[in-house]
Parts: sequence; structure tokens; C-alpha cells
Amino acid sequence: MSKTVIIVLIVILVIGFTGGYLAGSTFSHSSAPVSSVPISVMAAGSLDYAMGVDFNQSFTQSTGIRAAYAFHGSVEDALLIKEKEPVDVFMSAAAGVIPQYLMPNYTKWMVIFASNEMAVTWLNKEYYISPGAFWFENISAPHVIVGVSNSSLDPSGFQAIEMIKLAGILYTNWSNRFVQDAFHHNQGEFMKYNDAWNSWFGPNGTLAEDHYGGGYPVNDSMALYNELFSYKLSVGDLKLTTEEIGLDAYLQSGGVDYALTYKSQAVNQRLSYFENSNGGNGLPTWINLGNISNEQVSFYGEVNSTGPSGDNIGNFPGAPILYSVTIISSSRNQQDASIMVYYLLTSMGQGILLASDFDPISTPFLYGSGPSFLTAITQPVPAYIPATSYEEI
Repeated sequence: MSKTVIIVLIVILVIGFTGGYLAGSTFSHSSAPVSSVPISVMAAGSLDYAMGVDFNQSFTQSTGIRAAYAFHGSVEDALLIKEKEPVDVFMSAAAGVIPQYLMPNYTKWMVIFASNEMAVTWLNKEYYISPGAFWFENISAPHVIVGVSNSSLDPSGFQAIEMIKLAGILYTNWSNRFVQDAFHHNQGEFMKYNDAWNSWFGPNGTLAEDHYGGGYPVNDSMALYNELFSYKLSVGDLKLTTEEIGLDAYLQSGGVDYALTYKSQAVNQRLSYFENSNGGNGLPTWINLGNISNEQVSFYGEVNSTGPSGDNIGNFPGAPILYSVTIISSSRNQQDASIMVYYLLTSMGQGILLASDFDPISTPFLYGSGPSFLTAITQPVPAYIPATSYEEI
């Protein structure tokens, strides 16, 4: 089958899905774009490499449609759209950004298309964390400098806060049924981490000598959070940046020793990150916010996003990291924007996201009332995912 025939079939398929929404459009593999005006895309900074490079090239080659990208923190992007910045397509690293900031005045729908994971990253080999190590000791050690995004501007900031709080529960509270499930009901394995936690943070722990007020109480689930977002922040050993794509610059300059950011960001920016013995993320799925199964989503909800003064998005329940996309209602390029969203949600987009270490959702979740072409390629948001995971941030 020739390349031309394949492209014609794709055109027919897209037009069929849209129920006439794209009727009359031409869609060919040529150097000339369908529209003389590129699609304007605002996207989360963590999508810079996957979307701005790989997807952008493949999409333009396949359709002839050009796109102009701007990458910022998702909250910052949403605020720019509200300030009437002309945008066709918006992609957020926290699904709740779109309903909270842009619905219903700027859009009436979104599609949740991928998840991601928090990771502990570094560049300087001096800060290497070996598989199986008690990673919380490394990032909270005296005089170690940690970088995170500002949670009031960028989702990875409050997601780092949630991950840190979840770690406290996982390593201190055996009575929690989710903790027992996480350790496969092996209390002995749990105690290895629990003993390490208390030997490090406890009243007579290693950190006690570094603090004027001594250590933390035994089994204090908030010890790591308080160490980072209270003590280190107060002495200048916690650095905030406006978006996660700035954290690699901090690492490269030596301004920070570790950065808490997305695993996809570590892979795309060639950062080292804490791994397990199998080469996967060393942060368990129970705390890295990357799992969308019923039980783990429920566990994420046991913490909140509340941060310290000046770095606080609000008191929202913990939730998985969910990426979402929408077309802004005022877009003057609805046809090309719809084709882009279709390609993002189907095989081309999913393959590119997977190659960049995102976790594409095989049948994405539709929230709200979207264009008819989405009907055949999406499903409703599962009932077990709390509305707070995607309606608010």
C-alpha cells in the first residue's frame, strides 16, 4: 500500500470520527500546511521535548499542519489564556487546572491522556543514590540543597509536596491498610524502612544534632515534609523555581544537589534519578503519583497539597499526575486543532509519549461535553477516580 493511500485513509478516518466536524478539510503529506496560520499551543514545561520536538516533527510531516509551542507552568499558562493570550490548544500537567481556571468560559471539555511519576533526580555523581537506599536520608541530609517548582505556579511543586507526605505515611503507619498492601503484608520489610526513618528523623536520630530543637517524634509522618519545606526552606537549602523545566538548569549550575521533578523530565533532560534494582523508578508507585488504579488513587487522597507560606496552592486532596488537553473556545483554527488533538490521543501521540517515559492512557478520559470526534476514542472518567483529582488542583 502506498504512502499516499495510507494518508487518504487517515483523512477518511478522522473525518468519520468528527461526524462532519472537519468536513471539507484537506489533509495531505506535503510541504504546504493546511492553514497558513500555525496552531498556537500552550503546554506544560514537562512536555517540551516530547511535544515540541518529536510529536511536532511527526505531526507536521504527516499532516502538513504547523504548530507554534510555548511551554510554561500549567497554572501560569491558564492565567495567560484568561488574560486573552491567543491560544488554540492547551495541555496541562495537572488535569484540574482546566476545570478550575478555564471552564466554562474558555472551554467546556478536556481529555485526560497520560500520567507521569515524581522522581528524585541529580547530575553530580557525588549525590548518587543506589537502588534500595533510604532515599529520604539523601535529600534531607544536612547542607544538601534540594530544588522543587513553586507550587502556586507549577503542578510539579504541589505534587512534590504530596509525594513527600505520602512517603511519611508509607514508612511510619503499619496500621494503614494501604501500607500493608504496599509491603505485601510483610511487616518485616516495612520495619526496615520504619527503623531507618526513626533512626534518621527520630528524637535521637542522626538529624537531631543538626537542629536547635532536636529531632522529630517517633513515627512522625510529617518529618520529611517539615525537614524540607520548613527547616531547609528557612535556611536556604530548598530552592524554588517557577516551572520544572528550570530545575535541570539548577542542577547543571550546581545551585541544587537534588531536584524533585517528573521521571519523564529526568529521562528527556538526561538527569540521573533514583532507580530500583530493575531500572524503574525507585519511588514506589504508592507514593510517586503515577498509578491510576483504584487502591493507589485512594491512598494518594490521604494527603493534601498544602505547602508552606508563599508556596501554597491550597488544601486539595492528593491525586495522580494526570495530563489533559483541550481546545480553547475562542480558537480561530478549530479544524487543525482538532486534527492535532486526534493525533495526540491515538497511536502517534501515545507512542511518542511512551518513548519519553510518560504513561499514555490507552483509552483517554473525556470530561465535559467535547466535539463529536472524541466519542470513538475516549471514555468517561472512571468512577473510582475522585472528582477532586481532575476538577480542582
